[in-house]
Amino acid sequence: MGSGKGAEQRPTGRPATSAYVAGGAVLLILLAVPMLTTNYYILHIAVQMFFFGYLGQSWNIMCGYTGQLSFGHAAFFGLGAYTSTLLLLQLGLTPWVGMLIGGVLAALLGLGIGAVSFKYGARGVFFAFITMAIGEILRLLALYWDGLTNGAEGLLIPLAEQNLAMLSITRENRFSYYYIMLGMLVGCTLIAYKIKRTRFGYYLLALRENEDAAEMIGVDVFRYKLSAGAVSAFLTALAGTFYAHYYRHFEPQDVFGIPVSFNMIFPVIIGGGDYMLGPILGSIILTFFEEGSRAIMPQTMHGFHRILYGVIIVLVIIYLPNGLMELFSRRTARGRRKAPRA
Repeated sequence: MGSGKGAEQRPTGRPATSAYVAGGAVLLILLAVPMLTTNYYILHIAVQMFFFGYLGQSWNIMCGYTGQLSFGHAAFFGLGAYTSTLLLLQLGLTPWVGMLIGGVLAALLGLGIGAVSFKYGARGVFFAFITMAIGEILRLLALYWDGLTNGAEGLLIPLAEQNLAMLSITRENRFSYYYIMLGMLVGCTLIAYKIKRTRFGYYLLALRENEDAAEMIGVDVFRYKLSAGAVSAFLTALAGTFYAHYYRHFEPQDVFGIPVSFNMIFPVIIGGGDYMLGPILGSIILTFFEEGSRAIMPQTMHGFHRILYGVIIVLVIIYLPNGLMELFSRRTARGRRKAPRA
């Protein structure tokens, strides 16, 4: 009886072990990239992939796990960017602390939006437009509150000597941004993984599948949706701080604009929100496609790559509604069926 049980457990243990080994190997390779090249463009592309993969993971914690659609995550992103930058420029506060303060403010905003929306039963497209409206309100506030935000001119973070404590990085050491963003992506992915594997995550998936049924069996739907929204908002705001210091100048449209929210959603659509690595895969594919097509296409077709970008998203939604990770999942399942049993 004991040997039979062990035989059943081995096949399930092998894929998990293989996944950890593969993940560790990929992480080691990524850590070595800045040591193998000093090409700033290559490092910039890598940072972009990490950045949008991170945003996709953050958005997915709220929307992929609970099924609540948000078109306004730019509100949290912009709040993080403005909070940390204003604290730095006006009080000289290190961005690492400003990042956390911006995250807390974003989480409180997420709780406020959720408390009002969920109390009155806003779901689906109604909740999506509520979040979009909040993002637009904050964009207009940033645009017209000249005394604080510098209005349409935006905020500029002056160049300074190398000082990681103040998140000031010179051109010669821009690889530091690579490691910071990689660390943020790994951290966010681990948080998403832990959430999905706990009772909290199972409750979120239950209410996503059928919110009314989940409530009938005793799941506190209101509480868990609020919690997921707060975590998602907090993580999104951290990315806003990184964006501000990576580019060192931003305007209200750059951080609060509606396109910012959709750029978080696209990696999830392409990669697949049901899979832990889905947003990361989607970010890699979209970043390579956008940069590659922009480099190949002539100047007369400037912007045409965005049309192809949209076509790809439409095709994935139609033919692979669970994202490209669904293809890998199918192949893995097929391989397990064909594998001889021990």
